[in-house]
Amino acid sequence: MNKKIIKLVQYLTNLSLLLSSTFALADNASQYITYNNLLFDRDGTVIIDNSQKINSITYKDHYWIVQLTNSSDSLLYSNIRKIDNFKFAFEKKGDILKFKNIDTLTYLGEERIAYYYQDTKLSVVIDTDGNLITPKGRYYLEIGPFINGYAEVTTPEYDEGYLNLQGKFFKKLPKTTLTQKTQSQTKPQCKIITSDTIMQLCKKNNSQYLVNSKTGKETDVGSKAWTTNFDCIPKNLSAGYFWLGNYQDGYHVYQIYDYDGKMHYQNQYYAVSPLYGTASWVQDSDNSKKRLIDITGKTIGEYNNYTLLQVGTEKLYYAQKTTPKNKDKNSDNDNDNDKQILLSIFDVNGNILLYEDIVGSEQNSHCHRDVKVLKNAENKIVWPTNLERECLLDRYIQSAKTDNDNSYRHKKQESKAIEIPKDKVPEISRYFTQIQSNKNTNPFTFEKGDIYLTGPNTTKIEGIAELSIPEGYIYSEKYNPSNTEHCDRFVAPAYDNQNRLCINVYKLGFIDLLEVKKLFDNKTNIENLKTKISSRIEDYKEYKDYQKFEWLIDPEFDFENQSLKFGYRYHIAESDQNRTSQIIEYIKFAKDHIIVFKNDYYDDYNDFKPMEFDWLNRIKVFEKADISSTYPCSKLSIKDSALSANKFIYLDKEFCFPLPITTLFEKYPTQTELNSYHELFSFRENRYPIKEGKTLWN
Repeated sequence: MNKKIIKLVQYLTNLSLLLSSTFALADNASQYITYNNLLFDRDGTVIIDNSQKINSITYKDHYWIVQLTNSSDSLLYSNIRKIDNFKFAFEKKGDILKFKNIDTLTYLGEERIAYYYQDTKLSVVIDTDGNLITPKGRYYLEIGPFINGYAEVTTPEYDEGYLNLQGKFFKKLPKTTLTQKTQSQTKPQCKIITSDTIMQLCKKNNSQYLVNSKTGKETDVGSKAWTTNFDCIPKNLSAGYFWLGNYQDGYHVYQIYDYDGKMHYQNQYYAVSPLYGTASWVQDSDNSKKRLIDITGKTIGEYNNYTLLQVGTEKLYYAQKTTPKNKDKNSDNDNDNDKQILLSIFDVNGNILLYEDIVGSEQNSHCHRDVKVLKNAENKIVWPTNLERECLLDRYIQSAKTDNDNSYRHKKQESKAIEIPKDKVPEISRYFTQIQSNKNTNPFTFEKGDIYLTGPNTTKIEGIAELSIPEGYIYSEKYNPSNTEHCDRFVAPAYDNQNRLCINVYKLGFIDLLEVKKLFDNKTNIENLKTKISSRIEDYKEYKDYQKFEWLIDPEFDFENQSLKFGYRYHIAESDQNRTSQIIEYIKFAKDHIIVFKNDYYDDYNDFKPMEFDWLNRIKVFEKADISSTYPCSKLSIKDSALSANKFIYLDKEFCFPLPITTLFEKYPTQTELNSYHELFSFRENRYPIKEGKTLWN
């Protein structure tokens, strides 16, 4: 047989043995790959996604520890005097442990977990099935990891000792039978150069020899050869193939050898990395990029930097490179930040497993801008799992005011219109509310985050009413809404959630609706009310150039449904700017509360569109205002809601209840607010300039 063929067969045999050992654990959890707090198997199948907010993913023993993030800054206090919720604090599925709260659980190794009580700052030990291991009622200040069946602990009395796996406490570490390690057959003047201790570099006969301690084969590599065992740290030693330093024609070179003493490649380098498989990182100079090469010297890729991640016995390379960034077609600004970093993940043999790539509108018409995706070795996108949906979601967020922070929505920061196919809006709006709810809600915290719902649906409003959310709308509510001028609770069209309808609730005390009906039955009174409100614009005439005011909805009271509504628009022209805005309010009475639907104070007329639904008919109050009784002050309990109104003065008949609605029509010198709600009918100015060259009156 041809000698070249024999050598090729031997090489392939050695390589196959090495690769078989690498992939023997293909079904082992240590083969999983972490990426941005996600977990994948080696073909890119998602093991852990982002449906829950994850703080970290780490690997210990044979477990992947997934630490979820609390949705609130408030700590979860596990009360030591109450029932312990060991089995509810985490989930175990195969080799994955999902810890639900930060600073509560710590994996100790050997199937044991420390459970920490944040109220008493004491801990107990449980197993990975949620069973208490330490004796009930026995706690520890500190518990270390389990090593060889024992963990160092400190008691509340500051006594130090050890726990065994059964939870028994020992003052001193019990004597155990130590397993004698097999001593490697290292001869004098020999150094171990591989992690399995088989290959050694020995000084002999004024030269250096590679010695295979298993076969006894020796190879003379010259008197100036030295080992590159990377500071003699055993975990850094190579396996399968390895580097030797040497001199060739007076030059310092690095050489790759195998266990048969055969040199496969040599070259001059500034630095090389250990060979954990058939690939190594090399650097030509101090300032040069790092190249991944195979054992023949062929370059696999060039990168700015890399890190080595070890998971159990597995090792992976996470390499990053800088590439030019495509200019944002929707941006009018140029900046120096025109670079982007892309990640590639390799195994120790240089095989690409997963890598980042950029997809733009040219590759996917649904993407309004460049999107970073993760691909597998077959160039298939594995994350996001639904690129079209994510791109449409990005369009949805970019084109809408989805942030409750009002400062975000300043007029100077208005985004350009980004179209979304109408048939995709229901799916995308539901997806948006789903991920927002998953991200902000955690049943193991006392405080809840934002609520997001998509119609058709129903939701309760502060326990006094129920709102019906129609198809094509979303509903959002902050935890403990402020009920001030901020839009902490709102409904908005799914296709245009810049158009928000804010919902605030105010506890005013009992309102005399019969008096309201009498007022509104008199048309002269209504005209006088309209004149009074519109005349407020007159205050600007002394120092402004032009003013105009119009009613959009005449003040109208519905006695049967216990509601009223009104709306107006105004325009103010000055020498330096124009301002146009509008106020539209629907008000529902509910016992001693009013529920106010209003356009967002931070919207000007260019943003806000007419309401598509009669929202007053979409809210059902649980207890209507009582129109058949009066509430003299002497019969009201001091705890009664009527007495909670700011304008109430106890035993003053002028302010006895029911409260006349006329008291809400104007401000009193000593009272500027009524439970955070200004005048029921009022002129309020939104101070945002209209767009240049655009007026309402064209």
